[in-house]
Amino acid sequence: MTRRPIQIRMAMHELLARRRSRFVRSGSLAEAIRAVHAQGGSFDAAFTVEVLAETADPDQARQLERAWIARLGTAAPHGFNLMPGGSSLGGPCNAMPVAVMHPSRGLLNFPSLMDAVAAIDADRAVAGVAPLSLSGVYARRDLGWTIEQALELTPHRDRRGERVPFRWHGRTYQSLRELAAAEGLRVDTARSKLSRARRAGCAATDDMAADRRCKGTHRTGGVGRGRLPPLSLPHPTDPDADDVNAGVFARLSGVPKATVLTRYQRLRRDVLDPDGLRRATLLAALLHGLDRRVVISLTLPDGQVLRGGVREVVRRVLDNPNLDRQRPERLGFSAIRRRLRCVPGWPEKLTPKAIEWAFGFRPDANPVRTGDAAA
Repeated sequence: MTRRPIQIRMAMHELLARRRSRFVRSGSLAEAIRAVHAQGGSFDAAFTVEVLAETADPDQARQLERAWIARLGTAAPHGFNLMPGGSSLGGPCNAMPVAVMHPSRGLLNFPSLMDAVAAIDADRAVAGVAPLSLSGVYARRDLGWTIEQALELTPHRDRRGERVPFRWHGRTYQSLRELAAAEGLRVDTARSKLSRARRAGCAATDDMAADRRCKGTHRTGGVGRGRLPPLSLPHPTDPDADDVNAGVFARLSGVPKATVLTRYQRLRRDVLDPDGLRRATLLAALLHGLDRRVVISLTLPDGQVLRGGVREVVRRVLDNPNLDRQRPERLGFSAIRRRLRCVPGWPEKLTPKAIEWAFGFRPDANPVRTGDAAA
């Protein structure tokens, strides 16, 4: 249902499909258009558009939309109508009315936000001011601005001008960008130091530039309070050479020292005695890391089996529009991983039905609700 010419309304659908994916809802017409574009097709070749009915009465238009959706069976998931007919929040003929407190004209009522924007734009044109951006107004409303602020009738005050000043090397700064330009630091480095200082309880008058990292961890030298003995690692290139510490190992192998230490600590956690491993096994773990993937097998509705690491299988499902439409539950990347970790016995006792439930193919096979991983 639209008040605009049908060609303009379809062009808006296609424009929405070309925008960033977060503006495209799953199962919508825009998502289908994106799939056509991804395959190198065009809108005109993939879709046929025709006007089914016309009326000047908004109430009758709502009734017609509901009747045609029911007659053609185009409600999701069998079609692209995500909302019931006559109740969407789109154009003026089926939008929610809004009340605007105008600073000079008092309370004004409009049948839709679009009509309010049109009325304000008329006043702005008389005053010689540029018109409002309709998409910008909707975006401001999504951010929680009042209608008057979104229409620029009253100023909006954000918290960017309320930053708490901080001291760095005796000088007061108002923002991290200002500090980065003056000190030659990366913004994320300054942010990390500032957060560490605030967590340590520093007041606004304290100097935030002090190094507050934990000292003495993995340092060479004697063993004392807060210090650990230097690691004794095999020489990365010469099997007959003496063992080396983490710093020398990193320099000879090209692997960052932090990575070497992290991989060694992971070995200590997963293997009780990493020093007792064969030299080749220990070197492979330090140079290339351990394969920590949890390999799963997902059986699709057509019988095909996807096998691989969790990340790999999830990406293959989400990047395939056909598979995504077959799922009764449209779950994202994080939701699928969270479901897998909630399965009793993860990851050793994952069953095929539990995996299908985690991916949204089997809503009825919830092992968490039943307490049985084989449900």
